[in-house]
Amino acid sequence: MEEPLDISYYVGTGAAESLKTVEIVIGSGDIVTIDELPEDALELETFLQAESCAVKYWILVLQAYAQAGRAADGAAIAETGLLMDYMSLADKSLLHLALAWLRLALATEGADRARNIEQATEHLEQAGDSTSTSVLLAQAQIHLLTERAEVALQIFDKLLKEDPNNCYALLGKAQITLSKTLNYTNALKLYQQVLVSNPAIRPDPRLGIGICYWFLKERLLALDAWRRVLELDPSNFKAKLFLNLASFDEVFTNSLSDELFLKGYTNSLKELTHLHLEKPLDPVILLSLCSFYYSKQDFELVEKIVAKIVSSLNENIASGAKLSAFTSRLLSNCSFWLGRVAYAKSDFTQSQKNFHEAIRLNENNLLAKLGLGQSQLSRNLTEEAIITFESILKTNSKCLEVIYSLGMLYSQSSSKTKQEQAIQLLERYIRLSNNRGSAVANKKDAEAYLNKEPVALNAFLTLSKLYEAKDVSQSLTYLHKAVESKQQIGLDAPAEVYNNMAVFNYTKNNIEEAVKYLELALSKLEDSDIPSDLSDDLKISVSFNLARTQEVTAPEKAIELYNQLLQECPGYFSAKLRLLFLDAVSSNKSLKEDIEKEIKELLQENASNLEIRSFYGWFIKTFGKKLGFKPDADTTHQKETLVEYDSHDSYALISLANIYCVMARDLKSPRDEEKRKKYYVRALELFTKVLSLDPKNVFAAQGFAIVYIENKELAQGLDILRKIRDSLNDISVYLNLGHVLTDMKEYSKAIESYEIALARYAHGQDPKLLGFLGRAWYLRGLAEKNIDYLKKALEYSKEALEKTKGISSPYLFNVAFVQFQLADFITKQPVESRSVEDINDAIINLNEAVKSLTQLSGDDEKHPPFPKDDLRARANMGPTLLSRLNACLDETKENITQLNTKLEEAKKLREEEEARRAKELEEALAEQKARNEAMALERIKLQEQAQQWAEEARADVGTNDSDDDKAFDEETGKEKKPAKKGGKKKGKGKKKDFINDSDEDNVSPPEVESDAPSDKNEEPSPKKKAAKPKKGGKRKRRAIEDEDDDEEAANGAKAEADEEVSGPNKKRNKTFKSEEMVQDSSDDEDGLF
Repeated sequence: MEEPLDISYYVGTGAAESLKTVEIVIGSGDIVTIDELPEDALELETFLQAESCAVKYWILVLQAYAQAGRAADGAAIAETGLLMDYMSLADKSLLHLALAWLRLALATEGADRARNIEQATEHLEQAGDSTSTSVLLAQAQIHLLTERAEVALQIFDKLLKEDPNNCYALLGKAQITLSKTLNYTNALKLYQQVLVSNPAIRPDPRLGIGICYWFLKERLLALDAWRRVLELDPSNFKAKLFLNLASFDEVFTNSLSDELFLKGYTNSLKELTHLHLEKPLDPVILLSLCSFYYSKQDFELVEKIVAKIVSSLNENIASGAKLSAFTSRLLSNCSFWLGRVAYAKSDFTQSQKNFHEAIRLNENNLLAKLGLGQSQLSRNLTEEAIITFESILKTNSKCLEVIYSLGMLYSQSSSKTKQEQAIQLLERYIRLSNNRGSAVANKKDAEAYLNKEPVALNAFLTLSKLYEAKDVSQSLTYLHKAVESKQQIGLDAPAEVYNNMAVFNYTKNNIEEAVKYLELALSKLEDSDIPSDLSDDLKISVSFNLARTQEVTAPEKAIELYNQLLQECPGYFSAKLRLLFLDAVSSNKSLKEDIEKEIKELLQENASNLEIRSFYGWFIKTFGKKLGFKPDADTTHQKETLVEYDSHDSYALISLANIYCVMARDLKSPRDEEKRKKYYVRALELFTKVLSLDPKNVFAAQGFAIVYIENKELAQGLDILRKIRDSLNDISVYLNLGHVLTDMKEYSKAIESYEIALARYAHGQDPKLLGFLGRAWYLRGLAEKNIDYLKKALEYSKEALEKTKGISSPYLFNVAFVQFQLADFITKQPVESRSVEDINDAIINLNEAVKSLTQLSGDDEKHPPFPKDDLRARANMGPTLLSRLNACLDETKENITQLNTKLEEAKKLREEEEARRAKELEEALAEQKARNEAMALERIKLQEQAQQWAEEARADVGTNDSDDDKAFDEETGKEKKPAKKGGKKKGKGKKKDFINDSDEDNVSPPEVESDAPSDKNEEPSPKKKAAKPKKGGKRKRRAIEDEDDDEEAANGAKAEADEEVSGPNKKRNKTFKSEEMVQDSSDDEDGLF
């Protein structure tokens, strides 16, 4: 590993060594080297006086003391130097300037700040040239310390205009940009410019670079910068302090386990202790120690530390002077810790005052604002706390604590708008907690948890409660997330959460899930550490819910649980009422008279208990007729409840309203129209009163819907029923939906509602529901004229008859009625739509229907659904309908026979046509094949004739050439010379030149037909040059293609041969190659070749 680079890398080894020593030339010319500054500055001061050293050596000593952090000793030496008589005015100006900088260093450290700034100003006035760079820099520093950053910035800009590389001016401007404008990017650029210009400058710009990187969320780069400062200057206190604070931040935010946190926190605390020993009065270190002692609940020591910091800061503040931004922040943090201590001691009034003071000193103190809001909440000043948190949220939109607090406060409001805002805030809180925005390389690693914050359990529970009224599924989802959040940290959710999950599952008809969670809740109660009284109460509630849930799947277990609850808590009348209810409707172990007696005993003991009174009202309504009660017994009981016990009892009001609806429905005579309307109006008044007491009472809303439907206002009633469908988990909603949709002739939707009710609430066993389904399918079949739908209606009617346990005559009549209607429907169908099978089934069903109606109209039937005479009349219609069915059967069979005959004939004709077409095609192919063969033979003959003509033409070439030469000589008048050997060769060369390819441009090329369509009379271009043949290769025979006229092709071939051939041994025109086979354009169409 390479050694870290120190300051010698920038200034050289010799210069680096010289920085550690001070060399002074005395009067004798000798050089005195000071390797280490003495503890007592008086020794060095006396030496400088005795040797009458030049001012530059005084300045060197002052620089050494300043770099060693001993500005006070340096200032004392400078004061002595000003008293030296041998110093000139210019020398003293330099000392005044040096002394001004030393006083500024002391003011920066916080030692008697106001006095040091004042003295620095006085010395600066005596420093000579006020326009020099050093003086201007010192003036700018004074303006910075006195919170006049704008003036200081003007000075720095002026210096940078004169020298853009003035590092100290750049440092000053960077400091203002960083601390005043908070523009970390621009400040970083300025610090980096200084670092490039002078890497060894003091103060080290890397400190500012690290701060900029820290606030730009580049924490690793910030740490690297501060570590580099320590490599160059191991004694740099600020670098060590920054690194220590960064280590605390790392421990608090990125510890993956308690062990890692403990180890990291211990190490950081040890480093802080070392820094405290180095600078015991440093306010930043003392405030860091406050956090540690507060976590140990050593509140008195925290107050002492804060008092020490405040006292130290107040000593350095002149009366009436403006606080610096840094001092103001320190005092703000002091007030914040005092506020936390007061809050921990439950002194909320004092804590609120302290937090107010902290905010006054630093309006950006977020923690103080949070403390103020919490203090206001603890004092029950809820509205003020909401205002405080809302103001924080405007400037800190991602502060989890504020979002959570506001969400919880809004959730307690009765305003729907506030509750909606609560949902939005809490869901946002969960999203932000699950994604802090940190970049994680591998989400599967354990470091992925660093991107998350633990979510408060109350956030999930509150969201579940808020969603309960409008979306049970979403409410249940948040309960699941609450359990998961606890399990992720190795804990388990409270039993109450599992109980609520069971209740929601029960409302969604998920009985098995509900039982599972209730049993889990009971097991959690047995293992929990909560107080026994609370545990017993919870156990009773959970056990009752478990019994209530098991009524559906295991009534015996439910009864056993109810009995067990009554043994443990005899006064638990809710369990007693459930036992009586099960006995009345399912087990039937007791007589109804005995059940009535037990209910009356309960009423005598708890006459004003509305739950018992409601149950007794239900009992009278359900079994009063069997027990011989008066017809108005139910009405009397409900009126008694409203008048004598509670006029706002919702159950009594709804029961009374339902009674008025029944009374109005029974009045069907036109004469009773006014009375009927009066009853409905009274029912609506009662439903309205219930809704005023309980706006979410879905039973009252359903009563409204029923009244609308009864008065033929179907659309309004349907709209209400659809709204309450998701809120009321009751079979009546789906039944009413089915009824109104059937009346509106929306049969498919009606069937869907009935089927949901049958599957969800009756488990397919309710004959009444099956009858409703049969009716809906029957009406749909008639409306859409679909026999399959009528068959479906018959299936449901028969199933209803099978499932009935009591009087079966209405269901038997329904089956017979559908059978009659099905037979009648078939007789009215077109003959083409009938099937023999359907007619045969209809005949069988019709015979059964006649028997059923005869049975219902017989003397043995005590409860006929209709008058027996009407039933007999319908049964007598059976033979007539049966004869029509038989006629339809014969007609259908005859029609089928005719259709089959026609089909056979059509099939035969089609086969004959296909055979004829096949024969014609075969003959055409044979004819085409013969024609093609003849044409091929003809082309072969033509090719042979063309070849013969070509050979004859080549034989005549020599003779024609000699005749031409003679004619030429005679015309030119030249004498014929004797033939010489050379002349013969020359003649041969001329003949060869005549046949050469270069001369073939003048020869008209032969016409060649191609497969592509082209103009037969079009001549090829005479300028097209022939392709050069392969050396030594034999020329192929040119193919002759003809499409229409074989004779014309032969003549053309002969003419071409006469033109192209020049001699018996010469090759043909090389522009055209022969085809490998004879082709004809007509052959491409029939595909024979």
